[in-house]
Amino acid sequence: MVSDRAVRLFHTIIFTLTLLSSIVALAISASLVSHYNSEGYPPVHTNAYRDRIRILLVASVWTTAVTIFLIVGFLTLGRHRAFGILTHLITMAIAFILFLIGVSSLTALTDKVDCGKSGQTFSRCNIVKGLVVISWIDTIFIFITLIFIGVLGFIAHRGYGLRRSTLYVD
Repeated sequence: MVSDRAVRLFHTIIFTLTLLSSIVALAISASLVSHYNSEGYPPVHTNAYRDRIRILLVASVWTTAVTIFLIVGFLTLGRHRAFGILTHLITMAIAFILFLIGVSSLTALTDKVDCGKSGQTFSRCNIVKGLVVISWIDTIFIFITLIFIGVLGFIAHRGYGLRRSTLYVD
């Protein structure tokens, strides 16, 4: 059986790591969108870069907002249904899907680009590559979070069911 202390500790650690990486992805993607809106997007695949970076901006805003809500709510009202397993699962699944769509498509777009070669580079190329890296890290943290929530859901399913239970195992 999982103790309340272990759930609270792991929840705080994994959600804090997710929040920190989301804030970094938010800052990078917002600065790229701002820069490219004023200076123009790369000359090759202009709309592709615009769309993919904006998807990552939306994903990082969503993840940052939801993670702050879930951390504060879980630490203050952890046994309330509003901060239960289903709430965690749905919101983090949306975050995972958004990040996976954005980062995989941006990775495919920038995979063959070498920022060191003069013919392939563009304005802020290294920062776009950095956005890809931090977005993959955030995607991994969100995936670990989903596994954590899923395991607690299966444990709680024996007692109260997935819809009614909190993250605490009674």
